[in-house]
Amino acid sequence: MTKQALSKDDLQALTDTMIAFFDESTDQILHLSRTAKLLSDGSPVSPTRIATELQLSHDETDALFQMGELDQDGNLVGLGISLVPTPHSYQVNGRQLYTWCAADAIIYSVILKTNAIIESPDPISGDKIRLTATPEGVRDLEPSTAVVSHVSSTKSLEYVREWSCRLTHFFTSVETASQYVSQHPGLVIIPVDEVFQLYQPIWEREPYKSLIADL
Repeated sequence: MTKQALSKDDLQALTDTMIAFFDESTDQILHLSRTAKLLSDGSPVSPTRIATELQLSHDETDALFQMGELDQDGNLVGLGISLVPTPHSYQVNGRQLYTWCAADAIIYSVILKTNAIIESPDPISGDKIRLTATPEGVRDLEPSTAVVSHVSSTKSLEYVREWSCRLTHFFTSVETASQYVSQHPGLVIIPVDEVFQLYQPIWEREPYKSLIADL
């Protein structure tokens, strides 16, 4: 039987889950967001720059770098936004970047306060999904039936790429998403424009609202 996208009540329940997760990991998520802003310039970021600009201790910087992708010189090249190719192409301000997951591709435009052109393959059909992510939501979505797989529960932020990012993809339709979700328990299906709505209440809360204003 074809699995359906989340109902409004289920979407609200997932929003509540994500709000609780963000509230439990506030400091780390603030660090991640500021780091994404630095990475969006398109160049590796050194530990010294991270420590200075984010005002982090040596231990805090080390913990942040353990979550990310590093180049051979020990510089950060990926943490949500990545300089290393992933399936999720993320073109912003003329720079070719990538994101770790489909949800990141949609929500980072809010943090960066700029539009991004996104292209990503459906892992089942191989067909491309294209869209423009803006600080106000999604536009120019092709195909219009596209959806996203998303985790229904949360775990430790330190291992977010393993338990969330690697499973969060774009699909051309509920039908192809259902095939993937059936193989990965714990996932739900969300229409692309509703992914923005899922996270919007978080950005309207403090301290995230002030963070975005300051970036």
